[in-house]
Amino acid sequence: MSMESEKALKALHEFLEENGAEDMSVDEMNKRLQKYMENYNSNLPGKVTEANAKTADDYLELAENAASKAKAEKYIKKALELEPDNMDAISASIDLTEDNTWEYYQKLSEAVKNGTRLMEKKGLMDEDNIGRFWEILETRPYMRLRNRYADYMVEAGLMTRAAKEYEEMIRLSENDNLGVRYSLMHVYAFLEREEPALELHKKYDKYEETQMLLPLSVLFFKRGDFDKAEDYLKRLCAANKDTKKFFRAIKKDKLDHYVEEISDYGYQPFTIQELIVELMENSFLFRSIPLYIDWAYEKTRNIPNRSAE
Repeated sequence: MSMESEKALKALHEFLEENGAEDMSVDEMNKRLQKYMENYNSNLPGKVTEANAKTADDYLELAENAASKAKAEKYIKKALELEPDNMDAISASIDLTEDNTWEYYQKLSEAVKNGTRLMEKKGLMDEDNIGRFWEILETRPYMRLRNRYADYMVEAGLMTRAAKEYEEMIRLSENDNLGVRYSLMHVYAFLEREEPALELHKKYDKYEETQMLLPLSVLFFKRGDFDKAEDYLKRLCAANKDTKKFFRAIKKDKLDHYVEEISDYGYQPFTIQELIVELMENSFLFRSIPLYIDWAYEKTRNIPNRSAE
């Protein structure tokens, strides 16, 4: 869901709270919701500017599109003045003021601790909510902050701590709307943690996914279990039609040609584009085992091409 959609949903929640939704009949609620949507659609906000910005979310949008760091800092400061506990604003502020330092890590860590205390204070860390955090609009900035924290631990080489953070995020939001499971699987592969990796794949095994199968193949290769590594590689070839092309392009030093085809708006799933994005986003894993690329290239040469569907 986009930030714009979240703003609209937040406005709807505020409307329901202000209008005593808990005491309404279903018919009355439907009537009021219909009226709300009519009013909302007829008064859709235009482009947010400094002149019409009112909320913390407005100022965060301005900061995101700011032409300079100074402007972005100004807008984020204003967002925090309006909502001191806004975790999207806190995260943005940290990103602007610190850069890949111990202090940056400490600030992220402290922000997560404060965010957790805030979630506890609001009664969100209870049995009714654990496991369904993303369904609760109020928890989303907190989850995004934790995701940034975990991602930075990977960047900093704190892999075991990153794994624990990703695991906690999945505990809080089992639907995993942020795709944390993919990051966690690559960390498990790096750490050669077979059992939790297989449990994670089983938990989300509805589809054969590139971001699960490739790191599992790498994991077993790192452990010296080449038969299992090849089994997952074959499953990857069946799931992603461009697997052979991907390894061939790396081997022949022609990957840049395909990189240029990736849109700024996202990659095409189950194609070489998806494999390239995975390679770039999880380079820490593939740099740790360069021999895997040569091995995978040789193995995929003998795997029949997947027939076009």
